[in-house]
Amino acid sequence: MPTLVTLLLLAQTSASGPAGPTAGDVYERLSARVEAAYDTGRGGFVSKSKVPSESAIELALLRAGNRPDDPWRRKAIVSIDWMRGLLDTLGGGYASSVERREGDGALGKRADANGRRLELLLAAAAATGESSYLADARRVADFLDRVLLDGRGGFVTAQVGDRDLEPASNGIAIHAWLTWAASRLDRSTREFALRSIDRVWETCWDKTVGLIRRNNFGEISSEPRLEDQVEMGRACVLAARLCGRPADRERAVALGDLLIARYEEEHAGFRTSAVPKRNGSIQKAGQDSGENARAARFLAELATLTGETRYRQASMRAWNAFAKKEDKLGLNAADWALAAHSWSVHSLPAAPAWAKAVEPERQARKKSVTIGLGHN
Repeated sequence: MPTLVTLLLLAQTSASGPAGPTAGDVYERLSARVEAAYDTGRGGFVSKSKVPSESAIELALLRAGNRPDDPWRRKAIVSIDWMRGLLDTLGGGYASSVERREGDGALGKRADANGRRLELLLAAAAATGESSYLADARRVADFLDRVLLDGRGGFVTAQVGDRDLEPASNGIAIHAWLTWAASRLDRSTREFALRSIDRVWETCWDKTVGLIRRNNFGEISSEPRLEDQVEMGRACVLAARLCGRPADRERAVALGDLLIARYEEEHAGFRTSAVPKRNGSIQKAGQDSGENARAARFLAELATLTGETRYRQASMRAWNAFAKKEDKLGLNAADWALAAHSWSVHSLPAAPAWAKAVEPERQARKKSVTIGLGHN
């Protein structure tokens, strides 16, 4: 059976239909922007501040598909190999950037960065068959498990700092944990990911404003943020698809509806925060291109999960607020390209056959019971 990562890599070929010209054109143009930002002097898809672009690498692997000689794959692998220089081979985990690695490495080893890089390593292993990428993925998963995982459910944001549940970083880490579980058919890892979603929801959900950040005393510590809704939304979509829990689908829908009702700015992009006024309206807030692209991708994935076209329409509307700045996006075009890909390729990974992973255990238990009954 194909692994989850393989299915993600082959998403282009598993579309439900041909790409529409508008979505396809946007996807190709944005991909070209990303490709033009590739710089061998920096290490590939790496920013001027020496931070690897996980989205650009993901896009490159997606575009290369199963073609080993595709230039996109070569650029993705060069970038991943550079990124591996940020891996702490002694303590485990990735520093988020060269600056963090050379400074306070513990503070820089964040759950969100390690989650995204765990998924990239799994994708690289699936694309190339190289065992070294899988070995590094195990190191990152071990770091998340040993250092950042909270036994009650969820992940702390970084190795050093507060222990509060942050929905955004947890959404990314849980998404990666589900991918890691599916790649190994590991039911224990899957169950922790689901428990983490439950804990974030129980701790942070407010039916009026959505997911909010609270401190250890239960007090609200931040305004309602777009990124918190989006990243947990993507985790809920993936959980619903891979594990089939109705609650995860319901939560993803609630977050999608919330984005459209409270965060969308007059059908032209999403606010970074949604603070309610006394009269019930929402205070004005800025718009961030990267956060909007991630929101657009979440809504497109939600449309695929539910079959509701209104989510995809809202996803595509968000691009209208940033289309005029396309030529200035550079590597940041990658998140928009991934969103644009989801507009026309209506594909999510299929649920793994979780039962197969424990079948031998069940057979052994059944045999043991049979023998015991016969002996009596």
